[in-house]
Amino acid sequence: KGSCTVVMDHDEYTNKVNTMLSDEKTYKKLKKDPSETTKKQLIKKLTSLKDQEKITDSQYKYLYPTTNNVPRLYCTPKIHKQDNPLRPIVDYSGSANYNLGRALADLLNPLMGKTEHHLQNSKDLKKKLEDVQLQEGEILISHDIVSLFTNVPIQDSLSVIRTRLENDTTLKDRTLLSVDDILDLLAFVCDST
Repeated sequence: KGSCTVVMDHDEYTNKVNTMLSDEKTYKKLKKDPSETTKKQLIKKLTSLKDQEKITDSQYKYLYPTTNNVPRLYCTPKIHKQDNPLRPIVDYSGSANYNLGRALADLLNPLMGKTEHHLQNSKDLKKKLEDVQLQEGEILISHDIVSLFTNVPIQDSLSVIRTRLENDTTLKDRTLLSVDDILDLLAFVCDST
């Protein structure tokens, strides 16, 4: 984020990662690697969609998991914050759900930016705030969400996505999947992350 190289003590990095992962409200220790089970469940879902002719042969081949790499966690330090807390990043390249996640993101992409509350980036925020006039007694505050991804309420998010998909007049031009199919696949990806 800061476009710079950071040199960090290995032991400090390891301790910070272990401390972060020990947060049982955010992370759950697994008894075994679920990758093979996830792969089998995905193949079953894809086969069913192909048999129902909701995805084409080429889509099936693209989505079919040919590799099954375990997603890898690494962290980058937030150098702009006190004590340089770590930002966890999970690399899903080569995992069973990687291509499915990409395909779903592409499918949902046309829905992005369609609300009055959407901000593209900090420059967009700055532009929108230029015309804001604070009245006497008002203050502008900013909230920072810690670990946004792990704190997103999945069911609430899926409910919002359902509404947006049901109101999307172009969805049938992009896919043969029903709204229920898309939500099932989204829930599957989110639950196996």
